Amino acid sequence: MKKSYFVWLLAILLLTACAGKDTEPAEPKKNVATEEVAKEDEEETGGRTESKEYVPKEVEYYEIENLGRELSELENEMLRYPGIYSGDDYDEVKVNEAIDQLPDDLTAEQYFDELKYLLTEDYHEELETLLRFDPNVEVDIARPDETVENPGIKTAHYAILIDASGSMKAMVGNKNRMDAAKEAVFEFAEQIPENATISMRVYGHKGSGSDADQELSCTSTENFYNGNFDNGKFMKALDKIKPAGWTPIGLALETVKEDIPENTDDVIVYVVSDGIETCGGDPVKAAEDLVSADIETVVNIIGFDVDNEGQKLLKEVATAGNGEFTYVDSEQDLKKYLKAQYEEIQKAWQEWKRAGQKQAHELKEEKKKLANETKESMKKKSNQEKERMKQASQYLKSRLEETENSSIGNDLYFKSIDYSGAKYWFAIDIGSDAYWESINSGNEKYWEFVEEGNEKITETIKKKNEQ
Repeated sequence: MKKSYFVWLLAILLLTACAGKDTEPAEPKKNVATEEVAKEDEEETGGRTESKEYVPKEVEYYEIENLGRELSELENEMLRYPGIYSGDDYDEVKVNEAIDQLPDDLTAEQYFDELKYLLTEDYHEELETLLRFDPNVEVDIARPDETVENPGIKTAHYAILIDASGSMKAMVGNKNRMDAAKEAVFEFAEQIPENATISMRVYGHKGSGSDADQELSCTSTENFYNGNFDNGKFMKALDKIKPAGWTPIGLALETVKEDIPENTDDVIVYVVSDGIETCGGDPVKAAEDLVSADIETVVNIIGFDVDNEGQKLLKEVATAGNGEFTYVDSEQDLKKYLKAQYEEIQKAWQEWKRAGQKQAHELKEEKKKLANETKESMKKKSNQEKERMKQASQYLKSRLEETENSSIGNDLYFKSIDYSGAKYWFAIDIGSDAYWESINSGNEKYWEFVEEGNEKITETIKKKNEQ
């Protein structure tokens, strides 16, 4: 009985021991000294893991090619690749986290390089714009005198065909038709654009009005002048013209092609005649052939004291030549017609002046805008960069307060101001120079058009009023 009791009691004790082992494991002993050291390390580093060796970041720079000069130290620095948290990528929390990973024993320069790696803004496009900026306002408006392409008159040639038939001896007022025509033609020639060319062709100037001389006279046409207008030479050529024979207008229109210089864009033909074709030619067809050529040609007929039948026939020639017929019966009327031609030249100069002023102003405004917007963009970025760097340096200062580097924070704060401030003032200096140089160049070009245009207009008006 007792034996059974002890066996039972032993079993109960064994079961109880096993149950206690499964439900209540033994706690390991704590290493108090190790725990306190780890806690102190965590408090000193703020939870950071100190790197064994500091490795500076690699810095890359943009390049500006073919600038023609060496870049300054500041300009080179402004080509630095932007920081990883610059511009719209800025994130204060991530910046602070990146600062927390830095060792506590760096130099001020090393810390500042890290701030630049994080926060430097991207200036390279604005910098290249200002370094390549051309403030000169160049206006491409053609002058009527053909020094450049003209909005109204291109590379022009004026061909004047003068009737030297015997009927031009008839009197008009106190002088004959020929003298009146010469005077009006000369005054008109003085007003053509300076770089245009002019030719003078005479027809019917040989022989006489007799039947015996008809063939000689009807085959006579000769170029008396060709080239740029020269006062003395042109007058001498006019003096050689003497009224003589018949009226071969068709022949003159056919042969005037020989007088047109190469590379001429426009040809304006003026036929001065006191009568119709008398040599059997076909001036209408000759005029049609002229205007159908590659060169843009207009044939104007000035009928000098022409009867009704003659006016009708000369109008047909002008129509075929895409020009106009003007009837004049006196020296005064001829001058009136030529005065209208002066007015066209005056109008061309007025249009040239207005177009030049407009383009000079528009180009000036474009350059002003580009210079100002580029400057303001750089200023904005430098201010943004400065404020973010100041904020980051303050954060780093607070982190280093209990370390041997506690004084570095103030250095970084002022370095940030100087670093970004230099860019700010660079933008103001260079951008403002570009802005004002654009204004001065644009204004200068504007007034060049005003002065030259007014001078030419005044000259034309003076000649016109002398008619």
